[in-house]
Amino acid sequence: MSSPTRPIEALARGLKILEVLSRATGSMGNGQLSRATGLPPSTVSRLTDSLVQLGYLRVSSDSGAYYLTPKNLRLGYPVLVNLPIAGRARRALDSLADTTGFTAALATRDGLHMTFMSVTRPRNSNSVNLAVGGRLPISVSAAGLAFVAASEEPEKSRLTSSIRYDLERRGQPVTPFEERLAAASGRYVSSIGGWNTDLGGVAVPVRCSGELYALTLIARTSQLEAADIAAELVPPLLQSADYLAD
Repeated sequence: MSSPTRPIEALARGLKILEVLSRATGSMGNGQLSRATGLPPSTVSRLTDSLVQLGYLRVSSDSGAYYLTPKNLRLGYPVLVNLPIAGRARRALDSLADTTGFTAALATRDGLHMTFMSVTRPRNSNSVNLAVGGRLPISVSAAGLAFVAASEEPEKSRLTSSIRYDLERRGQPVTPFEERLAAASGRYVSSIGGWNTDLGGVAVPVRCSGELYALTLIARTSQLEAADIAAELVPPLLQSADYLAD
């Protein structure tokens, strides 16, 4: 009789492959997927074959590499649409983008990253182009730092410990993250040049139906440095956060 944990393990491994491909900029072969997931090549080969048969992956006829199919959207879009905050988020983001002239987004935690659930880009050529499903590390993004700062114990301590461990594991300095978190001011957080020297953000936490999110404005570094963040950007952010909160 097979072990009862094996189907769960196989499912977890298959989902891991889908997660890696969702973050990739292009298709990936079995060898690349094996290195990215840490799974043996033979395991990856079996899983990708199964995912192709199920319709979640396709194989490139030119390279033999794999890429996600639109079927994966069936899993993602219903989740976003059915969230209690979803209905009001679009109106809040549209208003924020129009008021500030910056790209507005609502983000939720995804492991040690923040994922953009909804994005509105203002009508100007200098705005930052973000995509729904895009991800930024918690440790360097305004949305991530706002999320951590607003988290309740003991989750806050567990999350900060996980971030420190991940940074150390990857040979990245921990001090900048700790300094950014310590500098979190009141109800908002700003982070300029943390994940891209040319970009930055301002964010506030939002609680809706017991879930914690981050509402953020993303702009170019030059734009943020020229703005009076506390006077110009924080008030509309807080107003939108109050509108979205329970």
